[in-house]
Amino acid sequence: MSNALMRRLTICVGALVVIGFSMWFVNKYFGIEAHAIRMWLWPPPTIEQVEARKLRSLAGWFSLNCGHVRRHEKADAAISCATLALSARKGFYVSFDYVGVDSTGVIGLAGNRSGTVFQVEANQLGRGELAMIATSGPVRTVTVIRCEKSPAEETSFPSNRYLSCN
Repeated sequence: MSNALMRRLTICVGALVVIGFSMWFVNKYFGIEAHAIRMWLWPPPTIEQVEARKLRSLAGWFSLNCGHVRRHEKADAAISCATLALSARKGFYVSFDYVGVDSTGVIGLAGNRSGTVFQVEANQLGRGELAMIATSGPVRTVTVIRCEKSPAEETSFPSNRYLSCN
């Protein structure tokens, strides 16, 4: 073995020993496990981030962001932006928060330049209004549906407005 290769191997083994000892030390004396440190340093994406990433990919390059409407916020600007973009055949995406009985989530629409519209629904189980389902962590699902009919404005309780193609 060459001298340079031996040096690199020694450095790698030394780094692994230091990392392993550090993880053991932190776990033993502070009670923090390695996966908790990883979750603190690199938290998983929120349900809104998952939804926005999917909507942007469906809408395509240079698509119009019509906004994200939080629960109980006015949706007039987002709805009018999406309907104008849809009638002009521009790429767009828009999303709306909702809270169900046992989950929270985001429902959104994405339209591409060819006029195809997709409805994307992402929800997280165990975080709803009643929160009756206990989960060990976020249980997330993302559903993508191609809209067969034109999106329409709907209202959910209490007075949340959103676009849907159901």
